[in-house]
Amino acid sequence: MTLHVDSDGSCPFCEYLNGERPCAFVTRGEVASAFVNPTQYERGALLVVPNRHVETILDTSAEDVSGVAQLVRKVSRALDAAFDPTGINVFQNNGVASGQHVAHYHVHVVPRYDAGGPMRLFRQADFPLLDAEELEPVAVELRRALATLEVP
Repeated sequence: MTLHVDSDGSCPFCEYLNGERPCAFVTRGEVASAFVNPTQYERGALLVVPNRHVETILDTSAEDVSGVAQLVRKVSRALDAAFDPTGINVFQNNGVASGQHVAHYHVHVVPRYDAGGPMRLFRQADFPLLDAEELEPVAVELRRALATLEVP
């Protein structure tokens, strides 16, 4: 059985990675990159993606998964240092039925704060999409935190 993903042939994440669309990148690596999620579920919500286009976890290589996981760990530490959250959610959806909105494998890294409530659920439709210019200050703080951390 194959997972159903909604794709019209274009990919906003690939457009970010290729410089075709503005994006607030936190870091770019050889295998994976992290950027501030245009949907700010909580201040500092990030997306970590493999640099090559793969739609779901079923399409990834071991290198993709390893690179994404290592970067998730690194940006989680940067979120902790920069914003002092009380928790961090790390989650990933595969296929439309699971809530995947972009047909490019990605991992959400969302800092949590006491004011947000631990049982709060995130629905993309409940949040406005912000542009890269509005997200850049968050990216700057996280790049600063990454520069001071010693995380392999």
